[in-house]
Amino acid sequence: MQMKTEGTNDRRQQALSAKSAETRQRILAAADDLMSETGIEAVQIRSVASRAGCSIGSVYKHFKDNDALIVAVNVLTLESLKAAMANVAKGVEEPIERLKALSHAYRHFAEDNTKAWQGLFSHHLPDGQGIPEEHLGLNVALLELIAGTLREINPHLSHEVLAARTRTCFAAIHGLVTISLEGRFVAVDDQSLASEMDFMVDRLSVAP
Repeated sequence: MQMKTEGTNDRRQQALSAKSAETRQRILAAADDLMSETGIEAVQIRSVASRAGCSIGSVYKHFKDNDALIVAVNVLTLESLKAAMANVAKGVEEPIERLKALSHAYRHFAEDNTKAWQGLFSHHLPDGQGIPEEHLGLNVALLELIAGTLREINPHLSHEVLAARTRTCFAAIHGLVTISLEGRFVAVDDQSLASEMDFMVDRLSVAP
């Protein structure tokens, strides 16, 4: 009798765990949709609960606050961005051409997912709160796509110089993409943007 009771309890616990996981996924999907449709301002606990069809308490059960919810959405965006960039790099043997392909993949992702992409850079955690490991790990993996290619082009760069050059490459391309998407008066027009990005990659990939 005791074994039967334990088996029933185990099945009940598994069902509750599955339901909890499904609810968390539904909440996260709702937050992701709101971010993609409207932007980071729309990702609020009350709005997410309404979109997900659950109570506000259910949202707080899975995400301690609004910041945690936005971080979780940004992790999804980073995963998609990394996958898009890694996919275009496959089969591009020549490293400078691969670096150009990575930069164009970044641009296209930003153009196709503008609100979610902006959410990566417009969210700031409260002072004293560290970046979650999963988020940090994806940032590192994203930069490694660039660093690995730069390492092939310039195998003699020191670790310090390589790290700095990687961030410079990312910042340069990110800056071009950002001012273009925002339509700033210094923005490069769409017809010239691709060639200017290639020009930037050519210059930054040359060893000092």
